[in-house]
Amino acid sequence: FSLFYAGINLGALFASLVCGYLGEAYGWKYGFGAAGIGMLLGLGLFLWGQKYLHGHAEPREPASLRERVLGMPREWLIYAGAIAGVLPVAWLMWAAANGAFSLGGQVTLATLLMLVVLGGVLGWFGWFVLRHCTPVQRQQMLALMALIFMALVFFTLYEQTYGSWVTFTDRLMTKDIVPSLVIREGTPWPWSIIALLLAPLSFVVASGMSDRDPASRAPRAMFIGVVLLMLALLLRDCLVLPQTAGSLTYLGALFLVLLAPLFATLWGALGKRGLDPSKPFKSALGLMFAGLSFIPLAWAAQQVGASGQMASVWWLVLAYLVLEIGEMCLSPVGLSAVTQLSMPRVVSLMMGTWFLATAFSEMLAAQFGKLAAIEVPEGEAMDLAAAAGKYADLFWLMTWIGLGCAAVAFVVAPLLKRMMHGVR
Repeated sequence: FSLFYAGINLGALFASLVCGYLGEAYGWKYGFGAAGIGMLLGLGLFLWGQKYLHGHAEPREPASLRERVLGMPREWLIYAGAIAGVLPVAWLMWAAANGAFSLGGQVTLATLLMLVVLGGVLGWFGWFVLRHCTPVQRQQMLALMALIFMALVFFTLYEQTYGSWVTFTDRLMTKDIVPSLVIREGTPWPWSIIALLLAPLSFVVASGMSDRDPASRAPRAMFIGVVLLMLALLLRDCLVLPQTAGSLTYLGALFLVLLAPLFATLWGALGKRGLDPSKPFKSALGLMFAGLSFIPLAWAAQQVGASGQMASVWWLVLAYLVLEIGEMCLSPVGLSAVTQLSMPRVVSLMMGTWFLATAFSEMLAAQFGKLAAIEVPEGEAMDLAAAAGKYADLFWLMTWIGLGCAAVAFVVAPLLKRMMHGVR
């Protein structure tokens, strides 16, 4: 799962640079348009490459998909239901964005729906573990739910990267990693677009070469060469493009891509020596690092308040590094736990519960982010000292929430390990 995590975040890395930069430099129709083109290319590559899955992830009972339900094959009914489901989701997104259908106070229709779904899932979980699990399976499922709760807390902290971290960077930090290298004239074009096109093309060409001559080293050499070129183009954009608060979110994906192979090697080496920490202990580590990641930003906010000058972007770089160390401890491990601790017939449902928890964490993160909301009257300048104070208070609060939850997680980790009954 660590390598899987690296793969998906490689896409996130280029997307943050390309889509974020195009949106802010040329207009958001170009940013979202680039994202749409990327998704179409990804879908095409997946359909083309299905032959390399060698039957994995195929339906266990293909005949049942051809059975007619409501006058059409079951498979087409599933597709129709998925497409029809887009409409209410789009309407709900519009309602949430425009504050429509508020039910009083801070409760929106989207919030209410989230709470109803969450309550339904918890109710189903209680019924399932009591009625359909053996004592061992019940303890494993309860341990999994505890890990999912840790993920909820972690991503409540993590989602500040798209909220308070972005607004803090926009208002109170410098943006460019190496200012002397940044192109200031005109609107430079991101070379990472070339890298995004090279990635699928090189995979298709290398796969074709390997099919024709499995013993040939040329496909591997070509692929490595393309990867090195992609990294060079990426480094160029990181250093010479004028960065914005939005585009700097690429730092998270960058550190995940760099850390994933290191953590995969670390866990493997510890496992060979019998020293690999348990999943609950790793998740507790993730919470601890998530809390610690806010300290550099709290210091940066205090520095702004004391000096009245913008804080260095390198505080943000340090915060992202610490946060992503925590994510590598918790998220790939948690995804692995879902597949190992769930009863086989509900693995997909428990994976959905994991992502439901991350979705709920975004709602919680938004509520915390409001603590640093700053109103700047039109025509007036922002009070840097007051703004820095608000951000510092929020970041210290997030620090103590992360460290406090980590302390509880460390205490219960041995119990959760026993409840896993040998699952590593």
